[in-house]
Amino acid sequence: MEDPHILEPFIPATTTAAATATPTTAIDTSSSSPIISRLLLLFFIGLLSIWANYEASKGFEVNVINEADDTPAGRRFALFFVSNDKITRIVLNTSQFAEKILYPDDSFPKKPVNRVVIRFSSRKMSHPVVVESKEKDEFVLHISPSVMEDEKVEKAMVSAVQRGMARLWIWGGEKGAPTSLLDGMVEYISISAGFPHLPDSGNGLRLPESNSTCWDDKDSTAVANFLNYCEGIRNGFIGRLNQAMQDPWHNRTMDDALGLPAQTLCSSYYSSSTVKISKTVGPMSLPPLRQVS
Repeated sequence: MEDPHILEPFIPATTTAAATATPTTAIDTSSSSPIISRLLLLFFIGLLSIWANYEASKGFEVNVINEADDTPAGRRFALFFVSNDKITRIVLNTSQFAEKILYPDDSFPKKPVNRVVIRFSSRKMSHPVVVESKEKDEFVLHISPSVMEDEKVEKAMVSAVQRGMARLWIWGGEKGAPTSLLDGMVEYISISAGFPHLPDSGNGLRLPESNSTCWDDKDSTAVANFLNYCEGIRNGFIGRLNQAMQDPWHNRTMDDALGLPAQTLCSSYYSSSTVKISKTVGPMSLPPLRQVS
């Protein structure tokens, strides 16, 4: 039993006072229990609300699968990116960046994406990330374990996921759009986010043959630079091109997105002495990717 002198310090220390202090304490304790319960209930409701808002803000479900959890690379991936849920934040961050370029406002209907799976592969691949479409609205980003070998491992992971999310949000892969154009659009978004081009993507310094189109170049960095040139001529071109690629690809898709003959612009791009192939492309008004902590 608690010392009544502690519970009621201003009541005279008499036998009668002590006798009445004990039942008062019991009543106070019993009456405070429902209050505590209600406070705990409100606390958990608040947590559920925060979680629900977080889930709703994602717009799609994110799952993570570690196929290499028994390897050093897999264990590092689990420690650095899964245990703290950092990989989910990277997915949401890079998705938002790609969406801002491809869908600049609400007038651009978005590609349906309901589920994104990050699958850390057990075998090395030729690229840091490979995107696979499992269903119409479900996509898998296969991450190569070579990403974990990079000295700047977090930057390498964000770069890989950025490329994957860019490819995921681009229309046209199933509608016959040229692979070189799709790769160039991914490169455009990746470089816009501040990441260097991949070693096998070219350096953008070689111009294709004069009888070819600018978006048929196997050098995805050169295609990215041409897309940047077009965006400068016709603001919002990238978003309009992406929307146009919802439909089957045809020879006038680029013309329609530009609002002028694309081949003419391609020729002026080649002949312009003011055009310098740059390692940094993209709309400069876009904010850089936020640091993921």
